[in-house]
Amino acid sequence: MNSLNLNYLRGLYDYLFDKSDEELEGFDINSPSNRAILFEEMQRTFSKFGPISRASIVDGISFILVDISSDDLWRNAIPHDLPLNRVADRRNYLEQILFSLTRQSPSSVDVKKFVLVDEVGLTGLDYSK
Repeated sequence: MNSLNLNYLRGLYDYLFDKSDEELEGFDINSPSNRAILFEEMQRTFSKFGPISRASIVDGISFILVDISSDDLWRNAIPHDLPLNRVADRRNYLEQILFSLTRQSPSSVDVKKFVLVDEVGLTGLDYSK
């Protein structure tokens, strides 16, 4: 069984964490142009991560896609402290993220092969690994 830490998904949102509160309030996550910018920035950030971090992110998004209606899992897809309006189509949003990161369509995962862990550690997550 593999450990899966959905906290790694937070690292994809550095672009938005750098915005002011006013800029975030004006950011419509359902807008195609905003998504294109966000996904491009996510890809840029993702490319700097190490292989273990990249695999955790891809597995995490794929894991959430198995049960997209679970609000508990969905809250890991977008960090709590980003005041973004509701994503209109959760599945499409996550599939678009995966495609922008990997240039591949999502593949199904066997959720029984994973155990979710919620560890961040004193120094945070190490995205270089």
